[in-house]
Amino acid sequence: MTTERILIVDDEETLCEVLKLNLENEGYDVDTAFSAEQALTYDLKEYSLILLDIMMGEISGIKMAKMLKADVATADIPIIFCTARDTEDDMIMGLNLGADDYIMKPYTVRNVIARVKSVLRRTSNHKNTNNTLSEKSNRLVVDGLCLDLEFKRCTVDGEEV
Repeated sequence: MTTERILIVDDEETLCEVLKLNLENEGYDVDTAFSAEQALTYDLKEYSLILLDIMMGEISGIKMAKMLKADVATADIPIIFCTARDTEDDMIMGLNLGADDYIMKPYTVRNVIARVKSVLRRTSNHKNTNNTLSEKSNRLVVDGLCLDLEFKRCTVDGEEV
């Protein structure tokens, strides 16, 4: 059985370390990045889930989420926003971007762990298919070819055609 890998992207280092320690105690392999810029240097397609803060430096969590969803290699990685942006409009915007969950700060570690488990349970059943048409994203994926029906884009191995 492969350990699921989680990436925590948040500019609050102490918060990252607390979440990392607790998620590792649950059996996950966890990495941290203290900015979206740092996270984008990682091999993101290797992660099972990304916990993402919205309000960070140059690249916000929203911009990073858009980048992840636009790339065929990372489009299916579940994202949970963990953020201090706590209005209903913020939550709806995050979920409409393609986030799988939205957790408002302050939160308890138990709440985060429960939501991580829930999202991974829901999404792990859909991962090992080679040819898929996802109703949620309107994408047809066959090996390295991705047709995004909603945005009328075609990519081959992540490169737009």
